[in-house]
Amino acid sequence: MKIYKSIITVILTILIAIPSTIANAEVLQQALSASLSLTSPIPNPALTGGDITFELAVNVANSNPGVAGIEVYLSFDPALVTPPTTPNGAAEVLPDFFGASNVSINEVLPAAQCPGAASPCVHLVLAGPAQTTQNGVAARFHFRGLAVGSACFTVLQSNLVNANGFQVVHTPATQQCVTVQYRGIVNGVVQRQGVPASPNTGAGTTACSSVTAIGAETFGPVNTNNTSGFKLTNLSVGAYTVRATYPGYLTTEKTGVSIVAGGPAINLAAATLRGGDVNGDNAINILDIGAVISKFGRASLAVKSASANCTLADEPADINDDGQVNISDLAITAGNWGSVGPVLWP
Repeated sequence: MKIYKSIITVILTILIAIPSTIANAEVLQQALSASLSLTSPIPNPALTGGDITFELAVNVANSNPGVAGIEVYLSFDPALVTPPTTPNGAAEVLPDFFGASNVSINEVLPAAQCPGAASPCVHLVLAGPAQTTQNGVAARFHFRGLAVGSACFTVLQSNLVNANGFQVVHTPATQQCVTVQYRGIVNGVVQRQGVPASPNTGAGTTACSSVTAIGAETFGPVNTNNTSGFKLTNLSVGAYTVRATYPGYLTTEKTGVSIVAGGPAINLAAATLRGGDVNGDNAINILDIGAVISKFGRASLAVKSASANCTLADEPADINDDGQVNISDLAITAGNWGSVGPVLWP
């Protein structure tokens, strides 16, 4: 009798354990078949005042009955970045994972309402047709740089559920960070020899000298305005050479212009381009004198600075942009005989 009782006890134990074993196997299979990830922020480094984007990617393989819901709490540092005030808010729901029929909750919560209560977070909830095997981007996050530093985005908590509403064990997303750099500004004035600070009578709204900042990245060119001023914006931290050009003039350069984190706008001294480089080889010599003489007396010429958007093709021999090649242009060219560029910015 004792033997029968022992056998029955063993059988019952096995029968009771089978559902648990099956359930554990199902959980294990789910754990190996689903994951969340954040893509690298773009751009990186980013600029203060500039946009930052990255995406929430979902990977599901052989998950039955499939992933039908996703919930994430994404933390951010409010001292360094902020969600933009756009119709989509911080998160833009994409159809790449669930398709166009998904539903969502998209909100920015204060720290007190976020897991851990340490920082504000984006709360995103997505639901749609169950996906058994699918790789796709479920949402794109949008932020804007506020201050210099390393801003990190962390998924504080994530939930995946299947078509029956049960939790799907998954690999959580790892943290992503972006370096926010200072957005530098360089201001200045570029005049041209023989041309007033404001364009001649009949000219447009720009003086049309071209200014570029050249370093690890290139910013510009921008055109000088109607008082010959310019502004280069969005420069990242680093050293630059600022270069000014205009047809018929020697290039002028300012080297060692440094943009430092948190620094003020840089105001360069006024520069005046030297006229007479008709053939554009950055040297004024007999070839340029000959070019002016060969076109001497021409009138009603196109003037680049007479167009608001600087699109008119300029005649380089008309040094002073008065629409004709005459003694003034010859005098400017002869006066700069032997000069070569780039000329140093004052």
